[in-house]
Amino acid sequence: MLLTSSLLFFRHSTSTSGYQMLQVMRFAVEEINNSTTLLPNVSLGYEIFDHCTDSKNFHSVFSFISNNGSIKPKEKLNNYQPKVIALTGPYGSTRTMTIAPLFTMDLIPMVNYGASTYALSNKLQYPSFVRTIPSNKDLIEMIIHIIWWFGWNWVAFIGSQDDYSSDGLKLFNEYISNTGICLAYQEGLSLNTNYSLTLKKIDMLNINVIVIFALPQYASKIVKAAIANNIRDKVWIASNAWAMNQQLPREPGIEKIGTVIGITERLLSLPGFNQFVYKARGASDAGHNDYEGKVKSKTCNQVCHYCSLLTAEEIINENPSLSFAIYAAIYTIAHALHKVLQCDINECQKNTMAKPYMLLGEIKKLHFILNGRQVKYDDHFDPAISFAVVVWRTEVNPPQFVMVGTYEKHPGITFTIDNSLLPWHNNGSVPFSNCSVECKAGYSRQPDDFHSCCFTCKKCPPNSYVDFSHSPHITMFYAQIFTSKRSTLAKIWLAAHWEKKITKAHVFECDLETTIKEILSPQIKIGLRTSGHLLLGVVRIYSRKTRYLLTDCSDALVKINVAFRPGQTDLPEDAMEAALKSITLPEDFTDFDSQLPDLNTIDVVDHFSLNQCRTEDITLKETFENHFLTMEQIGKPSE
Repeated sequence: MLLTSSLLFFRHSTSTSGYQMLQVMRFAVEEINNSTTLLPNVSLGYEIFDHCTDSKNFHSVFSFISNNGSIKPKEKLNNYQPKVIALTGPYGSTRTMTIAPLFTMDLIPMVNYGASTYALSNKLQYPSFVRTIPSNKDLIEMIIHIIWWFGWNWVAFIGSQDDYSSDGLKLFNEYISNTGICLAYQEGLSLNTNYSLTLKKIDMLNINVIVIFALPQYASKIVKAAIANNIRDKVWIASNAWAMNQQLPREPGIEKIGTVIGITERLLSLPGFNQFVYKARGASDAGHNDYEGKVKSKTCNQVCHYCSLLTAEEIINENPSLSFAIYAAIYTIAHALHKVLQCDINECQKNTMAKPYMLLGEIKKLHFILNGRQVKYDDHFDPAISFAVVVWRTEVNPPQFVMVGTYEKHPGITFTIDNSLLPWHNNGSVPFSNCSVECKAGYSRQPDDFHSCCFTCKKCPPNSYVDFSHSPHITMFYAQIFTSKRSTLAKIWLAAHWEKKITKAHVFECDLETTIKEILSPQIKIGLRTSGHLLLGVVRIYSRKTRYLLTDCSDALVKINVAFRPGQTDLPEDAMEAALKSITLPEDFTDFDSQLPDLNTIDVVDHFSLNQCRTEDITLKETFENHFLTMEQIGKPSE
């Protein structure tokens, strides 16, 4: 059973490191195919293409994602079966971001060993991108940890004009905010940059720590320019792209430029790799070169005329910083296939068709041990972080890379450096790289520049306190604020320093809720020492309040127990009924009250006639005259 994986491989005709990475990939595939437990009765196959330029590379990309020479972008994932089910590479962030959308739109796992741009962690844009090296986010956090460790705050950041460096500079600017670190100088280098002028600007600004977050070709130029311009006793922080460069430590005069501190993944040896290289040296190169010549007309693969001339020692001693990343990428695909094909220790299911999206689902759940290191991925398909801090020992021959510190993020963040292993060139002491010298006792910081790290020292006025924390802002707070009787914190300050002067009335007048809000959100900044004094006063006031409350509660409880205790009462039998006067309220009339009148003095007839009218006033008078009829007149006609 033959399954095809693929590796997009970046290799120049003059790149020894590229050829060494090729051998690591071949070694991993051969080791997996020889395993009887990982993929029994299954063999991995591969195709290799150079990534020459972004435009010329598309022929090989389309070849990978095609099915019988055709590409159907909207094909359902369950029906889609491209030429390859996974790939690794290419090396470099810009090259990867160019071709990644073509693979990730169909959820083809793109297990990368050499692209660290943090943008690739965005799963909305790159849903099937997986990497076996840390992202720039982790690299920048590591660099900031190193700067913090030695107390530096005045640094330069040098990059190159590509996605890798631009992303690193953006993250560095973002993460140093509110840390007290100032970026004194930054520049993106090109091959035509005046490197001598750049170094002179850095030297004029008195910057002694230089972060070079750039590709090897730019880092090499800036280091060589430093040697040529006699730049001395600087600290050079090397990103992972060139921290383990094999040629630069051998440059004549490099020991004079200062200390080079590199960041790289913790190096692990690959057991059996050296024997594989020695064995493969005499057999496969000629046929491999013939194949490259045949496909060159259709792709940009380059004929490696000198590869057969490389010795096994040259290949083995090449930069090993990416070796484990490549090795882990191939094994990640193999372990995912093991799950998809439902393999056991004897065989894999032959009737199962492995689809790219199936591999991606299994990669997310992977957790296995490879050469003593755990391989697993988070929700962004980024790996577990395990960094090493190395220092270049250029004064010895041959130069050495000595590990002086480690940085781990799982299960928690741990960072440590052994200072005794660092060969500082400044009389053995840590170089100074701060904009201003810290003020002495009795002096405060006064801002002196655009950067918060730069200040002058001004003598403090009497009766004042100065916050000596690492905050870049000057903070002063005066004793009068706490000694003023009108201050809400006056009694708290008094309780902290002279508790005997606090009376019971002071304690009850003090509103702790308001006081604590005043301490948490003061009108002026309060230093840690003063905050501690105020908190002590709050605790003492609160303690007194609780003591008084406990005393009052105890007294009330005693009185209640005495009043309602069982047994003989205090009253004699003849006094069991209270006197009338003792339970009757006295009649105490105020101005608003009036007594009832004596009913005997009231004339009831007169009282009821007060509101009656006279009869003649409410009765109509009867005037009959001659208008009344007599009985005799009834029935007679009128005259």
